Amino acid sequence: MTGVDDLVIRQRREIETLQEQVRQLEEALAPPSVHIPVEWKLTNYEKRIYAFLTTRELASKSAIMQALYSNRSDEPYDRVVDVFICRIRRKLKPFDLHIETVWGEGYTLVDRRKKARAA
Repeated sequence: MTGVDDLVIRQRREIETLQEQVRQLEEALAPPSVHIPVEWKLTNYEKRIYAFLTTRELASKSAIMQALYSNRSDEPYDRVVDVFICRIRRKLKPFDLHIETVWGEGYTLVDRRKKARAA
């Protein structure tokens, strides 16, 4: 085996390690363990955003972008999060779930049923 072969093998191992680390980070950002009912009819990106929102009190737009597009070098249009949030709001409204905007900070998920019971 030549030095070049050794280098290629080490680089492949390093790439595999980095890919696994990215997978773990993406899973931590938007855990697949969050149950999302089929009747909500969320797309895969919408599911990731919903899961992301369920795991924190407040999610900034930049954090949501990172959760969605961490594996891409080219970020999409910066209003894409606003569009996704708008669509998710529409789909969750019949189920008394709401995403509130915290101006200048981000978004938070609110279960209106729990709010009504607490009042």
